[in-house]
Amino acid sequence: MLQRFLITFCIVVSLVIVFSAIVTQKREKRRSLESQLKTLSEEVASAKEKNSLLTQETEAIANDPIQVERVARENFGYAKPGEIIYKKYKFEISEPKEEVVSETSFVSKLDSFLFDGPFPWQVPLGIISIASIFLLFSYKYAR
Repeated sequence: MLQRFLITFCIVVSLVIVFSAIVTQKREKRRSLESQLKTLSEEVASAKEKNSLLTQETEAIANDPIQVERVARENFGYAKPGEIIYKKYKFEISEPKEEVVSETSFVSKLDSFLFDGPFPWQVPLGIISIASIFLLFSYKYAR
């Protein structure tokens, strides 16, 4: 009887592990696709914003003679007769980005490990525990 229990238990554990591996692969693929979607949507939003700014600048240059003069001076170095041109240097200095560090509690770390980790431990542990309890009760009452 114990041999039957151990064989059944090993089969159940093997099935649970195979199922969990398949679920993990699908979940990781979905997460990577979601992150790619988020990145691409951010790129599209920034491209649309840049496009609108460039459209406004193009319209301003085409319709405003003051803007035409400004672009000719800045980009092409044109000057009126008798003017002296001084070259400007554009320094791009930016502040370092602040890193936000959030402290997590033990419960959130445990939840993260069980439910968000690389392997979904909650599914196999739940199925294995239920199968173990069922098999132990059936073994106890089968005698």
